[in-house]
Amino acid sequence: MKTNSKTNNYCINFILGVALLCCSNSAVLGQQQHQNTQEILQSFAESYKTDPMALSATFGIVVGDDWWYIVSKRKEEGYKVGKKKQYTFHNYGPNQVGLYKGKPKKPTWYFKFDDAEVLKKIDSKFWTASTASARSTAADKVALDILVMDGYSFTHKDDGISYQILEHFWKKDPVEITRFNRDSSLPSHGAALVSLYTMKDKRIGWFSLGTDEAANDDRNLDKGQVPNLMIFTKGRGKGLFGEGEYDIEPGMSVFIGPYVKHVIYNPYKEPLEGIVVLFGDNIDFAKGQSYVEFLEQEYQFLETNQKKVQQKDTAISGQ
Repeated sequence: MKTNSKTNNYCINFILGVALLCCSNSAVLGQQQHQNTQEILQSFAESYKTDPMALSATFGIVVGDDWWYIVSKRKEEGYKVGKKKQYTFHNYGPNQVGLYKGKPKKPTWYFKFDDAEVLKKIDSKFWTASTASARSTAADKVALDILVMDGYSFTHKDDGISYQILEHFWKKDPVEITRFNRDSSLPSHGAALVSLYTMKDKRIGWFSLGTDEAANDDRNLDKGQVPNLMIFTKGRGKGLFGEGEYDIEPGMSVFIGPYVKHVIYNPYKEPLEGIVVLFGDNIDFAKGQSYVEFLEQEYQFLETNQKKVQQKDTAISGQ
């Protein structure tokens, strides 16, 4: 088939126009995505300004391949109450919270979102941030991770701060309500899990086991360095606790000490559901310290801190 030069030019121009239009649309979509992400992050930063659980910190945020960072400075003011002014209450906020585009000026730790959809699911309350970050082992890939920039040494202090910011920065309501069901869960330790609250020394979650599902049914997961408290609220099941097998029913709780076997399975049609509380954090005890030794040192710190606060209060009262 023969074509003249005008036809060729028309075809070439048409193809180039379509290509440019497609590129233009892609750029616009990318820009809109970027703007939407920025707006969502800004809304979290704004809510953190009035959060009474806010902490002072600088941390990064990565959504896909894009970087932002937060600089937060907590504001707190104490005042005396009671007939004898024997108590101290506090006013919290407004905190100073800034969102900035790009990488943090100095290396620090950061939240890594797999993509913008993960951020949107947390923004819409479909997932909690701690649910999106829950894992069975350290090697698991999760939708929201806490990572460290090159050149930064992550301490136990950072670990505790990052947990609290994970829990509170990514929730915007003054009263933080978490709704739990299997649809809003993610798998962890063999169960469907919704994380309800996360701290360095306590992790609280709702779990559900469907028919023939089992939790901790893995030799690498059936024992742990820290205690567990399981509270069963619905359904029936079987539990391998220590050296014995037990029937599980609603209205019972089971406390599992360090290195005690705990496997739960559901051979029934109705889901087995409950609340689990994990005390402590395995990272604290990976270098040879036991959880019980850690508790003794923590209680010693509480006594030392009590004396410090009393001395400070006495000095203020004498002024």
